[in-house]
Amino acid sequence: MSSILNEPYRNQLQTTLNYSTSTATPTATDQSTINSANSGYSPSIHGIVIATPTNTHAPLIEEAASKNISIFTEKPVDDTSDKISRLFSIADAHSVKLCCGFQRRFDDSYVSTQRTLADGHIGNPIMAHVTFADHPGPSMEFMKLGGCIYSDLSPHDVDYIRWCLGDDVESVYATGTSSVKELEDAGVHDNATMLLRFKRGTIVTISLSRASTYGYDQRCEIFGDKGLTRIDNVYANTNVLSTSDGISRPKLQHSFPQRFEKAFAAELDAYADTLLEGKEWPILRDDCIAVQKVSDAARLSAELGRAVMIDELR
Repeated sequence: MSSILNEPYRNQLQTTLNYSTSTATPTATDQSTINSANSGYSPSIHGIVIATPTNTHAPLIEEAASKNISIFTEKPVDDTSDKISRLFSIADAHSVKLCCGFQRRFDDSYVSTQRTLADGHIGNPIMAHVTFADHPGPSMEFMKLGGCIYSDLSPHDVDYIRWCLGDDVESVYATGTSSVKELEDAGVHDNATMLLRFKRGTIVTISLSRASTYGYDQRCEIFGDKGLTRIDNVYANTNVLSTSDGISRPKLQHSFPQRFEKAFAAELDAYADTLLEGKEWPILRDDCIAVQKVSDAARLSAELGRAVMIDELR
């Protein structure tokens, strides 16, 4: 992260803020580290980057906005659509940017696939399937204390498929399972499937898992009446071994920092564009709220055992 933020001529990482403790490990020897409760933002700071748990976002966003500093935050902005709307209103009141990160919109493969749909190469999109299998799996403590699979894993792909289709979700059905009794007793799913029906009729399934054993599994396939487009996985390297015993290749890339390294860099470069050149951030308030409502609907659907209309959440 620090190497991206220190990209020459555009970004200069000045300070690392640690939200929960009085000290933190600096990301470089020439950077100071301070506690956000006594941040004392320098007038030279144009923007901040928030990469902390969701329940810490609101105070950090409010503090930065009050000092007329723009904000980039990893998804989600907050954990309900009402809270998200309120934070955008605070940012607007102080005339600062509030930029939410959905890195698939900055990944070359995902961008190319979106353009394929926009250019009409597969015709009318009829159905799609997305796989998100995380690696390595998070700790039991994380999952039990708020690592909801519907809120934590699905938003990236929900945002991406909305962007591809140029359409909104009408209804959500979700069901999940707990792979160990400790999670079952806590009412936490670590594997789940979501079925989304979009307003123009496209059906999308999203398969989610907390723990892939073979690497970071990220796939997307969209089927239309004129063709099909697909995003495949990226392997740790391109070596393929062929012998009399069979054909083998390496595992998938280890996790998200490896798979989306270039996308994260492009995302923060776009953030620099909003600060230095006044460009609009491509992910809007309405996008963030719509994605959050789908996550909320999935959570409710899994509890109720039925499909949930997005309109029910209003």
